[in-house]
Amino acid sequence: MHEVITKKYRPKQWCKRPRPELGLFFLEGVHTPFFISYRIAENYLHNGDIDMFIKRIDMPSEAQIKANRKNARKSTGPKSQEGKNKVAKNAISHGVFADTPLLPHENEEEFGALCENIAQVFPPTDAYAAGLVERIIMCIWRQRRLRSAEAAKLNISSMPESYVNEINVALHIPYNKLLTATDIGEAQEANYQYFLSIQEEFKKINIKVVPEHLDEFKKLTPNAYKQLELAAGDTEHSWDDFIKDHQLVIQTLTKIKQNVNKWLKDSEHMHAGYEVAQHMKMAKLVPMGSNLDFLSKYQTQLDTDLYRAIDAYKRHVDWREKNIEIEVSSDI
Repeated sequence: MHEVITKKYRPKQWCKRPRPELGLFFLEGVHTPFFISYRIAENYLHNGDIDMFIKRIDMPSEAQIKANRKNARKSTGPKSQEGKNKVAKNAISHGVFADTPLLPHENEEEFGALCENIAQVFPPTDAYAAGLVERIIMCIWRQRRLRSAEAAKLNISSMPESYVNEINVALHIPYNKLLTATDIGEAQEANYQYFLSIQEEFKKINIKVVPEHLDEFKKLTPNAYKQLELAAGDTEHSWDDFIKDHQLVIQTLTKIKQNVNKWLKDSEHMHAGYEVAQHMKMAKLVPMGSNLDFLSKYQTQLDTDLYRAIDAYKRHVDWREKNIEIEVSSDI
């Protein structure tokens, strides 16, 4: 005669449709509990007709229970570590892992290697364990995906296009001089530094005496000398005829100096925007605002899911080992 132990279970308050109170039943010698309505069970339990009750809920017979115990004893899985590693790959090749979706840019081989490594640590010995192992793998994979997404967001946020408007507001740039990403880029700043060096070179010389000391002028102010050569090429004179005309040399150098000063003055706001951009780029390396909230919440959720899956796997393995030992020992 089976001993019946019941535990009441009531539906949650949010259930709109009323459901009958259920009972969680445990039968002595049967390790799997089950839910069933008291309305169904009361006709059998209250009358003591336990055999009819077992038949009504399709419970296995004594012969089937003994046969299941013998089969369980024979199917405890491989014993050697090599055999366990080999079996662990079955769930990866043929089970739920085979249909795990990857994003188009993600590496399938890298994901496969992760599956094999995790399955060696947490062997999917049965269908339930395989589901938990899949959860563990996907949590770890999504954490990697999160780190990639974070890096991508930081790269985007560090691009001039993403913060040039902030710089315009911070520097109070007028509408007719609004900065673009190109204005605060490296190329523009390199030009600014080049013309700044020419301006500094002109401070070292007296333009009126340059025609008489061109060799010294070339050594002392190489960038200004290069501009003089370029300007001479735009005239109808050859270089030799050009340097012989001292007045023309003085006029050309004066014009170059004026153009350099004017260009630097017109580019001051670009240079200021570039310097602000360098500080802003460093600040963008740390996620802030909504990005930080999103990344933090998602990371916390993934960590929680991972720890729960690992804990559930360990508890399932312990439960499985204990029940196999009970069944084998009771049959012996």
